[in-house]
Amino acid sequence: MNASEFKKLTNKTFAINIRQLGWNGNGFHFYKIEPNHVVSIFGIQGTWMGGSVCCETAIHFDFIADMGYGKIDVKKFSYAGCIIRQRLSPKGEGDFHWKFNDNPEENLKSINQIWSAFETHGLKFYSDFENFPKPFDSIKPADIERSKNYRILDKYYVINQIELVWLLKEINIFIGRRETAYEFAELGLRMALKHAGSMSLQFKGKKAQADIQNYRDTYSRKFNI
Repeated sequence: MNASEFKKLTNKTFAINIRQLGWNGNGFHFYKIEPNHVVSIFGIQGTWMGGSVCCETAIHFDFIADMGYGKIDVKKFSYAGCIIRQRLSPKGEGDFHWKFNDNPEENLKSINQIWSAFETHGLKFYSDFENFPKPFDSIKPADIERSKNYRILDKYYVINQIELVWLLKEINIFIGRRETAYEFAELGLRMALKHAGSMSLQFKGKKAQADIQNYRDTYSRKFNI
């Protein structure tokens, strides 16, 4: 069995279960538009080496375009374009891959295990954001500055901290806190320019320098209010 066939199998079990909770989607992509501007997203991804899948819980917002592809249709949001995401595992943390093979019963067992992990740990992830704008309205620029690896709710680490600052800027604009949004914009631009300066010292080639300048220009636009 390959990933495409495994995807079809999820429609016979996992998809039915998750739709009963008010979700939409099929195969490897599911979403739920919450009434509080949060879009809950769940994705299953075949690994590049084949033979297994991993799963991602993620959230985005209906007032911000998809980060990866710039789409504004929430139905097409992908976990890959989300800043806030968490890998699903049976233990609730860490990386995990569910294997599939030519044994239908074993593959069904894997899908049932994914569902069990989703019920136990995935739904807890989404519930942490059900009272938007909490917890984002309590995060201050100083909180980011004091921590090299800031974690939302002390547990959800965002790989790109500059993008997290940008997201907090956008959220504060949306909830009408423009002064705080300005503070995040200033912090984010400082962080981006500092990173660009570091890259500029490491990569001297003409193409690299052009890419670094484009990086500066991109974040100058993103943090402009």
